[in-house]
Amino acid sequence: MEQEIKQAIDLANPQIVPEPEPKPEPPPKITIYDLADLLAKNEPPKK
Repeated sequence: MEQEIKQAIDLANPQIVPEPEPKPEPPPKITIYDLADLLAKNEPPKK
């Protein structure tokens, strides 16, 4: 009878499966400082 109850409430087969942990993001190849340097080098001269 205990087995029938477990099957009735589906304890034997859990439907909720934990999500896999996300992979850590790789470090960025270009930083904001690289972009600032690039913009500073290519800015038109101020009048």
